[in-house]
Amino acid sequence: MKFPLTDRPLKIILMHHIQSLREQLINTGMNEGINHEKTLQLSQQLDEFIYLYQSYEKQS
Repeated sequence: MKFPLTDRPLKIILMHHIQSLREQLINTGMNEGINHEKTLQLSQQLDEFIYLYQSYEKQS
């Protein structure tokens, strides 16, 4: 997965993306239901970014 080059550290970019995905997941889950395909996809994406963040933390 590629991230845009910015002055902000990767950790901050990941944290912001994780927060955004959490908000999307909550909204979609409440509006579409927790078993809706879009909710499940967002949940999987969130899991992947949390894993990336944790991997980044271990390397730092």
